Amino acid sequence: MMHARKESTFVVAALIFLVGGVLSFGALAQAGANPDLPNLTAKNRGAVAQEIEPELQAFVDGQKRIAGQAKQVLVKVTPDAETGVVWIDLDASYLPRGASEFTEDFGELVREVENEGYELLGNVVRFNYIKVRIGGKELREIYPPAYLKKQRAAALENQAVAAPVAGLVVLNPGHGKYLHHADETWRYQRPTPYAGTTNVYEDTVTPGYSSRLASYLADRSASTVTSVKHTRDITNTTQDPASGLSWAALGSRYYLKRIYPELGATIWNKFPNGSPSRKQPERSNLREYDDDIRSRPEYANYINAETMISLHTDAAGATARGATVVTNLSDPASTQLANNIHCYLKEQITQLPDYASYPIRVGVRSGDSYGEVREAAMATALVEVGFHSNSEDSALLRNSSFRAAAMRGVEKGYRMYKEGKSCAPFSVASVGPASGPKGTKVPVYFTYTGEPRGGIEGERRNRAVCRRLYLPWNKGSYGFARRRQAVLDVRLWFRWPK
Repeated sequence: MMHARKESTFVVAALIFLVGGVLSFGALAQAGANPDLPNLTAKNRGAVAQEIEPELQAFVDGQKRIAGQAKQVLVKVTPDAETGVVWIDLDASYLPRGASEFTEDFGELVREVENEGYELLGNVVRFNYIKVRIGGKELREIYPPAYLKKQRAAALENQAVAAPVAGLVVLNPGHGKYLHHADETWRYQRPTPYAGTTNVYEDTVTPGYSSRLASYLADRSASTVTSVKHTRDITNTTQDPASGLSWAALGSRYYLKRIYPELGATIWNKFPNGSPSRKQPERSNLREYDDDIRSRPEYANYINAETMISLHTDAAGATARGATVVTNLSDPASTQLANNIHCYLKEQITQLPDYASYPIRVGVRSGDSYGEVREAAMATALVEVGFHSNSEDSALLRNSSFRAAAMRGVEKGYRMYKEGKSCAPFSVASVGPASGPKGTKVPVYFTYTGEPRGGIEGERRNRAVCRRLYLPWNKGSYGFARRRQAVLDVRLWFRWPK
């Protein structure tokens, strides 16, 4: 939601050299949810459920099952008009029998159901979130995160919980190679190549995003960030003796084992025999895969980080596109962080002409089915920057300009969250009039909302205090592209790299 706050709306004057007699301006619009859709209400909630319930039932019927899941699972859709949450209720037989621990494989199945719900509802009604319940309970109730168990135990013992380290940010680029014990080979955790390639993988692309984000945080959030840590050793090209691979290629588990060799049971060796929810032989063969996913939030918890941001690329059918932001919707701080990241990810990507139509999926989504989100004790957000299974997204995800824009958005979202500000994307509220004879300079007045930084100098009307704006005219050139006609019609591209 856009908030046009009074304190960030200014009238700015800029002197522009005119070739012709008239200038007309436009600005890049930021689109949110479809405003033509009806809101979820008490009156239409029944119709909404009837609209998607049969298709969701068919989808769940067709899902692959993991060990212990029943083949027949009843699906019920329960929209809550008061909260705007659409509940997808699955009966208890959807849970793997005997599963004492949450696993990422099961989480992926739950996410598939959630995502299908979003697809089905996207053009039906406006709502806040979709959440899944199984047997009437949320995933966090069925499989309570370990940190919550520790906090409850500490409360019973009247023990104080240490405050997070102010300004300590953990960046988590997924995923890295792991040792598969079925044949003792090192494998990518996400082994499907990017669309249109044969040798580019999520595991190798996300470190570039994490590195760029770390640079932006150090530069632009220096007033709040005291330290940035990565869950992987992403810049270390020296060889790990055990694997023969560079440290940068490996998953978090191996890096964390190296720096905390004595903390296996605490961080990097939580499942020495594989997750208890797996069946043999997969349980043992995938033990380091299970360890790796769990080690990422455990590391952030151990060093008592204030914030954790995970960076991934997504996969689905070949037509699925765009960025998705995921968080712990049960935690207000995480929800605000994720909402701000969503807001400014959209601002920074779509303000560039080449990416103006890049889809940012509306709203933030529940992270209960993501191990990295559910086990993080601090404010956390996970960003799926795009779908590497889609050829267009695949190309963009490998583009340095796109990467920079996306990470500017994540950094700005974090910075605005730390400053206590909510979503206020840059927007020009009014422009002009701006006209004058050929060869003269005239002032152009415009009002804007948002949080731009850097660039040409502007001032508040009737005040002496100046505020700086970065406004490269006409895609970065001074003035505008010269044309031969006497009257010039120029689109003004507002760009805010910070």
